[in-house]
Amino acid sequence: MKHDRLCAIGHNLADSMASGLGLVIGYHPMDVFSEAASSSNGVIEVDFLRGCIVRGEASDNLKAAAARFAEVLPKFCQQNGAQVADFESLSAVFDANALEPRVFLTVSDQNGHRSTTDYMGLPLKRVRVLDELGRIRRKPRREAAATTAFGADSSDTE
Repeated sequence: MKHDRLCAIGHNLADSMASGLGLVIGYHPMDVFSEAASSSNGVIEVDFLRGCIVRGEASDNLKAAAARFAEVLPKFCQQNGAQVADFESLSAVFDANALEPRVFLTVSDQNGHRSTTDYMGLPLKRVRVLDELGRIRRKPRREAAATTAFGADSSDTE
């Protein structure tokens, strides 16, 4: 399975949770960014494969939503041409510390490829940066091995 396809699946799950509607799991209202803001470190990390909150303090409603994402993941993967077994890990850090909603999506596949992608806004869109020629481009995915707890690597100078 191509890594980009797995990243697209992860983006859809994270965007569904970030939207507050949870349409991937059926209508399930939630406010992950509000809960992240009230969490001690300002983030909530969700492990979509295990269906649990890994970091941050979450309500029972958000914990139930995370569990439901793990339940529907096999069918959602199948609908998108993948299998759950293609993932080694799939997690998203919802960060309420930024000016607008921000998510760091980390995807690791069975081939050992691991990446982190930054998204901002609602709906979630890739962060845009200037390239070396001054053009606005999507910020490239980073190899996740060099990431910190919030998903930003130490080489970022932004």
